[in-house]
Amino acid sequence: MALRTGRVYWRPAGASRRALVGIALLSVVALFVGETTRWSVPQADYDAKFEAAQRAQEAFEVIRRARLRRGPPIDPVSDPTESGLIGLQGSPVTTSAGSLSAKRTSANPNFAAVLVEYLQRIGVREDDTVAVGFSGSFPALNIAVLSALHALHLNGIAITSTGASNWGANIPGFLWPDMERLLAHEGLFNTVSVAASLGGVDDSAVGLSDAGRRLLEEAAERNELLRLPEGTLEEAVDRRMALYEEAAAGRPIVAYINVGGGAVSMGGKRGKGVYGPGLNWPASKATVDSVIGRFLDRGVPVVHLTQIESIAEEHGLPIAPATPPRPGEGAVFQRGKPSRVVVACLLVVLCGTIVLVGHRARQRARTMNDDAVPSGAQG
Repeated sequence: MALRTGRVYWRPAGASRRALVGIALLSVVALFVGETTRWSVPQADYDAKFEAAQRAQEAFEVIRRARLRRGPPIDPVSDPTESGLIGLQGSPVTTSAGSLSAKRTSANPNFAAVLVEYLQRIGVREDDTVAVGFSGSFPALNIAVLSALHALHLNGIAITSTGASNWGANIPGFLWPDMERLLAHEGLFNTVSVAASLGGVDDSAVGLSDAGRRLLEEAAERNELLRLPEGTLEEAVDRRMALYEEAAAGRPIVAYINVGGGAVSMGGKRGKGVYGPGLNWPASKATVDSVIGRFLDRGVPVVHLTQIESIAEEHGLPIAPATPPRPGEGAVFQRGKPSRVVVACLLVVLCGTIVLVGHRARQRARTMNDDAVPSGAQG
């Protein structure tokens, strides 16, 4: 049976297509405004972080002034912020290759705040003891560590390397032990290293000239540091662990902070694929025999300051900045959160628009129903 089709004299009336498109556009705009309109929320431990960053900035200035007095002149190409913390491309005491971008990134006082954050996550308390492995390759990070320890009133036990990679503390006569001693003399920090190794390949400055090695040895001597003898990697790890325990004098070591990629600290090339930048927790992964591995095996958390650019990005710090960073900058201090007031206002506007469009659609439907003529009424 064939169905007869006829004209439609009436259909339900709803919101117009123009109104629906308008609501959709308004929703997109509201979402965009809600996501981009943010207010800064101070992060936890703001005061301690800011204190640490300010202390680091003061120490940076001490090193900068000393560099200007001693020379060589600061190179504005390699060190555009004129921090004085960027060394030479090469020198008799340069032990290995290094990244200029990483060194420039590290010359930021706000890394001290990052260290405060790491240590607070570990759960340190005032007067706790922290073991530290310094590197001549990153004097700015060494200062950041010292500043964080000072701000949190922690006791540091440090062992350092005298040599440095490209662009690190590799100026003969002004190596990291010299900087460290100067900062202590200026009253900025109480922690100074208890011992020093040559650093570089296998922590023995492999490939360095005899003259370069003598310069490193003299740096340890004039700064009254115990000179660590050369030997196998295992022997070097044993010596460092024994020194930390001796200096701790029975106090528990609650954390270990390692700066850079020293062979003894991280276990050479094998350790690079095992320990990540930032916090490393005990039992979280297999360990490689090294100072880091020994501490993790003992249940001591480790802060590993390597791949410094990734740590900077994670905490909202600039990569190789061209202008001097100021204390208090970066997401480590403040993070943006959507404004609840703005979001609430946008929801009110959006919901009100939807209600208004719906109300007008119902009015339109009633008007059309009243004006509609039934099909059976026509002749």
